[in-house]
Amino acid sequence: MLNPLTLAWRDDLVLTREITIAGDRTDFYQRVRAGEFVSLRRGVYMRKDRWDSMNPDDQYRARVHAAVAFASGALVVSHVSAAAIWRLPMVGPYPRAIHALHQERNGGRSSSALTLHKIGDSALLAEIEGVTVTSLARTVVDVARTTTFTQAVAVADAALRRTRIPHAGLPLTDVTKEGLREVLSHIPVAHGTARASRVIEFADGLADRPGESVSRVNVSLARLTPPILQQLLRGASGRSYYVDFWWPKFNLIGEFDGKGKYVDDEFLAGRTPQQALYEEKLREDDLRAADHRFSRWPWEVANSMPHLRAHLIAAGLR
Repeated sequence: MLNPLTLAWRDDLVLTREITIAGDRTDFYQRVRAGEFVSLRRGVYMRKDRWDSMNPDDQYRARVHAAVAFASGALVVSHVSAAAIWRLPMVGPYPRAIHALHQERNGGRSSSALTLHKIGDSALLAEIEGVTVTSLARTVVDVARTTTFTQAVAVADAALRRTRIPHAGLPLTDVTKEGLREVLSHIPVAHGTARASRVIEFADGLADRPGESVSRVNVSLARLTPPILQQLLRGASGRSYYVDFWWPKFNLIGEFDGKGKYVDDEFLAGRTPQQALYEEKLREDDLRAADHRFSRWPWEVANSMPHLRAHLIAAGLR
């Protein structure tokens, strides 16, 4: 029986086991070979035009749904796969495999398409879009134990922020550092515990976007002075603004200037990209007129410790 997740995704998926007429199966596989469909996993396909219209986050979530739909037993989606369902950021490419906790406590057999882990504390669960996933806190801890420090910090920062700023359509959460430490203490596998502890201590829910999280990590790795996040500063006009980073000792404002500021509907809040760009210029001019130094950097700089270090040193940071 097909998983209830199909209520949200059924129209996008083609399940070959439901094509019962031999001639129809032959016709379908001819269309697959012609490039009309993309394979999400064995036995599950999606029209290529629909696939191409999706961003990488939605494409990976589609693979998660396909894996759960065809699972032989109950799966709890976990690790980076649960992070994708929770709409937490992914720094770098998604893995090909889907991660899940197996219903048997000793785990199950993994494959190239599905990586299974011990289930551990099965009470820490949530349901999103008909998919059972690890709780937000458990997801953060699992990601922190098994991925890079940069990726894990981006996820942890976003999860802590999620408590203050809920995501529409997702369960309300109450994630704190203390709660993350508590979840970590109950994970049945010791591997990665020290790494996760370091992520939890470094995480800060004031980081507004993944680019800010990545920038924070690389400022730390560069051994530069750590910034104050989301500081309220006054411009020459008397207006006040929150800035991404503030180094009071150096009178330096730092701003991650990602593309999302000018294309993301949440950030635009009804403005056109041109309006957003113009307002950002006025904001920066006002802060500079108040004798604050100002430095901006794009994703390519944020994501490179040597480049960000050189950029900030040139701006006067030490």
